[in-house]
Amino acid sequence: MDSFFYLVIFAGAVAGASTGFLGVYIVGMRMPFIGTCISHAAMAGTIFALIFQISPAIGAIAFSLLASTSMAAIPPERSRLDTNVGLAILFSFLLGLTFLGVGLMENSRSEMLGLLWGSLLFVQKDSVAAICAAAVLIVIFAFLFGKEMKVLLFSRSIAAATGIHERLVYCIFLALCGITISVNLQIVGGLMVFSLITNPAAAAYQVCSKHKTVIIAASGFGMLSTVLGFLVSYWFDLPSGACIVLLSTAVFAGAAGWRRIAESGSFLKAG
Repeated sequence: MDSFFYLVIFAGAVAGASTGFLGVYIVGMRMPFIGTCISHAAMAGTIFALIFQISPAIGAIAFSLLASTSMAAIPPERSRLDTNVGLAILFSFLLGLTFLGVGLMENSRSEMLGLLWGSLLFVQKDSVAAICAAAVLIVIFAFLFGKEMKVLLFSRSIAAATGIHERLVYCIFLALCGITISVNLQIVGGLMVFSLITNPAAAAYQVCSKHKTVIIAASGFGMLSTVLGFLVSYWFDLPSGACIVLLSTAVFAGAAGWRRIAESGSFLKAG
């Protein structure tokens, strides 16, 4: 196997761990739709960057940062809309922008398919460096704001009442989500990258109860999903994003099944 293969495996492992870590908080706050919105913002930014012939990475990061920070700017206690309703409205706007861009890029349909579904061909040294940089930023954020994020898992309103600068921390967290999704967009696919955030974290919540073990499990499940997904797509010449998403779903199904079996065993012992 050549160096490109190992580069892909390394990129997948880092990407899976970082998205799994972020997913712990997104799923824990019961707002998985955030990942959907930011992924479509990154995809729209990439498309319009290609249209205007600038760096796709710059467009993806700019759009995703704009979308993520706009979500944090609306305090939940002052808005008449439920958070998920606001996310749905933002998602519809970003979806419209994305397909408008698709319609304008009639001469780049093959590139668009790679952007939508993900492709191993997009993995380059620059991509790996960006993925690793995003992962480092996540580690630094967790070290600096780990306690604040634990409070935010319960409620932004409670966090604000306790004196935590919840809007700032929440804004930084969403900005990190935007950056992470942007740098993983091309290898996982814009239509499916949010699944890599939701599924490993949801699986971790099925099998773990403590916060630290949930983070470790989610990062591990994310790594498992991406590495195995890359291997399957490499061996059978399939879209990498689709393989990763299907495997992450299988991981969640396995975790949910394990929990059901464990609960049944405890019930039988108690009986």
